[in-house]
Amino acid sequence: MKKVIFILTLILSFLLAGSAYAAKKSDYTVKLLEYGGIQDYPKSGLVYGAHNQGTTYLPFFYILIQNKEHNILYDIGYRNDAAKPQKDWSKLFGGTNIEAPAQVLKKVNLTPNDIDIVILSHLHFDHAGNIDQFPKAQFYVQKEELDGWVSSLSLPEKVREWVWQATDLDHINDLLEVAAEKRLTLIEEDNFEVAEGVKAHNAKGHTFGTQAVTVETRNGTYALTQDVAYTYENVIDYKPLGLGLDNVEQLMSIQKVNKLVGGNVDFIIPGHDMAVFDKYPTEQVGKNRIVTVVK
Repeated sequence: MKKVIFILTLILSFLLAGSAYAAKKSDYTVKLLEYGGIQDYPKSGLVYGAHNQGTTYLPFFYILIQNKEHNILYDIGYRNDAAKPQKDWSKLFGGTNIEAPAQVLKKVNLTPNDIDIVILSHLHFDHAGNIDQFPKAQFYVQKEELDGWVSSLSLPEKVREWVWQATDLDHINDLLEVAAEKRLTLIEEDNFEVAEGVKAHNAKGHTFGTQAVTVETRNGTYALTQDVAYTYENVIDYKPLGLGLDNVEQLMSIQKVNKLVGGNVDFIIPGHDMAVFDKYPTEQVGKNRIVTVVK
């Protein structure tokens, strides 16, 4: 009898250990939180060479990666209040229905103070414009990304003007303030584990140090691209984005993202594709939508 009890106890301990491991590694939910978008965006801005192919709606997303231990945001959008001296990006690019972080997060019962980790894919205005709204978060960005933008300040005026067309110096300054508060991690290695089951991957080309993120979930490992790939067309047909600093590096990064999920496009979430609204359960909440990739 004692022997039977011992064996059952041993089996139970293995089962519990397995469950604990699964809870840590595979219990993330993934939601796309639309915070606005651009109407009538040229298709050529999404896919290089797609000239005279009309326009489309360009959605903007925060990506919420969440489990019992972490509330992680992959990118944080941009502000719409033209707060001094930041640019009015909505006026420049035609953004509509832009909502602030507090408004967006309230829809999922969170506040900016609840976010403990922010991963910035890159430092363009629509991904890194609300840094000061997350006072308790630890920020993660590729060192190559920050170094690239700082170095590019010394480029010839006309060259710098083109390179900086979607970047705001105030966002860089905000990031430096976060660094002064010891809340910034500059990533210098590939496959960097930000939290257990969440990794950052160098995938440059769109900018100096763009990064993708992989998330382990109960459904499998997803690759979240943000601007490594705007659309499924970029990913499937290996077409560069309409805006990028290096098209060959973009294609190599697209190749990398495909490899991260074993070539299964169903586990890739592009950064600005309306197709996600039809592919995954979507709920209209106020001005914008919430897309549940993994519940």
